[in-house]
Amino acid sequence: MMNLQKFSVSMVGAALIALGTGQIAQAVLLVESESAVVNFDAKEVLFTIDFNRVPDFFTVDEFNRQADSFQYFIEADGEFPIFRGSPYFSELESIIRGEEINVAGDIRIRDVFSVGPSEPNSGGWGNIRGSVPYSLDGTVLKFSAPLQFIGDSDGLFSYGLELYEFGGTTDSLENKSTIASVPEPNFALGALTFGALSVGLRQKRKHKSALSPVNQYGSVKA
Repeated sequence: MMNLQKFSVSMVGAALIALGTGQIAQAVLLVESESAVVNFDAKEVLFTIDFNRVPDFFTVDEFNRQADSFQYFIEADGEFPIFRGSPYFSELESIIRGEEINVAGDIRIRDVFSVGPSEPNSGGWGNIRGSVPYSLDGTVLKFSAPLQFIGDSDGLFSYGLELYEFGGTTDSLENKSTIASVPEPNFALGALTFGALSVGLRQKRKHKSALSPVNQYGSVKA
């Protein structure tokens, strides 16, 4: 029921946005699935979002708002809720700005607090910590970011993800990162041993086959 109410609210919001901007209404941008998987050896995290439709990151309205955009709010301590404290974003470590893709074609990561006059495209957030490329394959968006950029060190962080259409929120969620698993040493050794044994058995069978009368004298093989 809560999901149905959320979807209904999103549809109304999208309709109002379309009327206000004069844009042709389309399906509300929603998250079908998403993840943030950390490769701790490489000290980077792979973000993945599967949208319900192909997003448009380059059409903007008269206020320079993207037709479709997203933001990640990173909480490096791994706590919930994401928005808490005073001000409500005081526990955040960084902001990942899919809202600036139209500016330079990449994803910018910013400090939370501004230390002076804000840049025209900052959305009021702080300085740029770094920027990363992204890939969009149909509805699936992926990008990797160094842990240093997002302000995390142990790979265990929580985050909020929000989607927007011309500045209006259409979907939001909170989640935690996961660390990519690696094979246990014993399992890896067992796999190597089994592989070597299998190769040895195949070679032994081939050796026996070469000495058999059927192959040696050119008889027809089954």
